[in-house]
Amino acid sequence: MQLDPTSLDPSRSRVGTVIQDRSVSVDRGRFYYLLAKSFAQGGDIERAILYLRKAKDEGYSEFNSFQKDPTFALVLKDPAAEELLAPKPVETAQP
Repeated sequence: MQLDPTSLDPSRSRVGTVIQDRSVSVDRGRFYYLLAKSFAQGGDIERAILYLRKAKDEGYSEFNSFQKDPTFALVLKDPAAEELLAPKPVETAQP
């Protein structure tokens, strides 16, 4: 991650990286959360927020734990983090 922070971002990496995590197919939200944590540790707040948003959208069961994790301290100071803390809107059926 320190050598090439874009290596895990498929839209920016030209070479491609293979990551094997058997839980990805079972819990994609967890995968995105761990990816966000890696970017937060590297100081890439923008990508950390991007992947936290994806983890939330996937319904990761331990999503709110990032608020207590010191790794995400800088992320929580970013104004974009407010959106992450907002409750997910409830979808209603249209008649």
